[in-house]
Amino acid sequence: MKKTLFSTLLFFLFLSSIALIYLSFFGFETNRFNQLIKSEVSKSNKDITLNFDKVSVLLDIKKLVLYVKFLNSSIDYYETNIPLKSLRTDIDLEFLTKKKIVVKKVTLSTKYIDFNKVKPLIIKLNVAKDNLKNIKKGKFQIKDLNLVFDENFKLNQDFTIQGNIKEADIKISEEYEIRNLVSDFLYKKNSFNMKNILFNLISPDKTESNFFNGKLNLKQNDKKNYVDLSFETRQASILPAIPIINYSFSPNNVAKFETKFSIEKNRSIKFEFLSIKDDDNIFKVKILHLDRNYNLINFKEIYIKTRLDDNTNNEFTIKNDKNINIQGKIFDAKILVKELSKEGEKDKFFKRISKDVIIDFDKILKGAKFPITNFRLIGQIQKGSFEKITAKSDFTKDKHLDISLKKEKNSSGKILEIYSDFASPLLSEYNFFKGLDGGNLNYISQYNKEFSSSLLTINNFKLNNAPALAKILSLADLKGLFDSLKGEGISFDTLSIKYESNTNKMDIKEIFMIGPSISILIDGYVEKKSGLVSLRGTLVPAKTLNSLISKIPVVGDILIGKKVGEGIFGISFKIKGMPNNLKTTVNPVKTLTPRFITRAIEAAKKNKTK
Repeated sequence: MKKTLFSTLLFFLFLSSIALIYLSFFGFETNRFNQLIKSEVSKSNKDITLNFDKVSVLLDIKKLVLYVKFLNSSIDYYETNIPLKSLRTDIDLEFLTKKKIVVKKVTLSTKYIDFNKVKPLIIKLNVAKDNLKNIKKGKFQIKDLNLVFDENFKLNQDFTIQGNIKEADIKISEEYEIRNLVSDFLYKKNSFNMKNILFNLISPDKTESNFFNGKLNLKQNDKKNYVDLSFETRQASILPAIPIINYSFSPNNVAKFETKFSIEKNRSIKFEFLSIKDDDNIFKVKILHLDRNYNLINFKEIYIKTRLDDNTNNEFTIKNDKNINIQGKIFDAKILVKELSKEGEKDKFFKRISKDVIIDFDKILKGAKFPITNFRLIGQIQKGSFEKITAKSDFTKDKHLDISLKKEKNSSGKILEIYSDFASPLLSEYNFFKGLDGGNLNYISQYNKEFSSSLLTINNFKLNNAPALAKILSLADLKGLFDSLKGEGISFDTLSIKYESNTNKMDIKEIFMIGPSISILIDGYVEKKSGLVSLRGTLVPAKTLNSLISKIPVVGDILIGKKVGEGIFGISFKIKGMPNNLKTTVNPVKTLTPRFITRAIEAAKKNKTK
């Protein structure tokens, strides 16, 4: 009896050993427990339904863990189906003694999931709800998700999710859109990381540019979002130009971007650093704080170095301490005046800045002929706007540029005055002054936020190939003057421009030009919103004008028209249209306006007294 019992026990142990070995190395598949497992899952969470065909069981004898793999599985969560690639549960063998299943860990991976199909579920879970509207489409896959539970089936929040994204389209602003985003991602508690980012950026003009080698790290701490971002692009020209320093990103360079910033509780953005490298061009920012509308709150330091046509055209540093100090070797101001004269929100961006400003440049580029050297400015900014300026610089040893800005007494207005021994460097970006050579410039403007009144005077200069004047001379059949303009140029003694400007229109009260060979009087207006130009004027060759003046001894005789009427005195003209499509018409006139004659006599008297 004992022998039989021992033999039976030994045989049982042998079979158990074989079974354990088989379970440990091969496992087995069954569907006998399907209903039990589904029922237990529903008990733990009624909103979850687990779908599968059968289970595969494998034993880890060392860890005393039973691995249960669900075959051909999916999960229904809040009526949203999530297709699974794999699903495995780790069950503690303690269930054999405790009469309950103790799930230690759940490991799963999914097939690619269409974002729009699970969007209702994400909204229901209230996960990043505010940003969902910007995601137009996309697919994502969870490659590895490990959920760890305690003995009471309570989830440990320190879980990780690895996966990837593909074919994602995201609207990032009213103007820009990301398309075909591809990326690997890793989620940990309070952090989200993306790497190997590839995407196409669609610009307002529908230009598509490729970005690659991207990396994004998001962390949340103290209800702040911290962002670590870097990427590259072979099509840097998609990036906005920086006209105030005459720089545009090259389409041939690989531009590299790196930044680290945080999104504060009030939705302001605080950059720890921002770096853009475009070949030899460098932009570096330390501590940049913007409000929720992207206006400047504060900054610490900005360094800029750029090249144009194989030469350095900008290299300077801006430091914000007790004062704002701008100092450097060179600054490209070729289109600075035009940019600063534009209407817009430029003051709003700097509205929180109220400090003294010191600017010191070795060299300023304002034209090939006349570089400005030893530029020094001392000024004061209040709420983003200059209140005072005193600036001096040199063209040569005896040719200078002076700028001053001061407040008007007993008003909110300001007075800007500029004197330059060379006019063209300050006017080169304006089409009206194309072809201007030489001359000294005086400019004075009284202005406030709504209105300005200005007077510009230039003395002793030449015009070469001025397009508007060339058109008039050609239509008027003044061949001699036309040839002079196209050749050595036409000399003028004086040009004066009086104009007033408000938010809607620039009223040109008078443009008067007088010289040895020709005189011109113009008035009109320019609409600011539409850009419409409307000018009318009179052009008189000097021989005709001199003859007229010599025949009339007193101004009164001129005004009543005595001796007037013999021959054609001049040409009247009109210029009207949009800046890129101006139409010019001309007509001969026999009688000159009293204002023209009066201005001509004033100029003649002034020249005689010189």
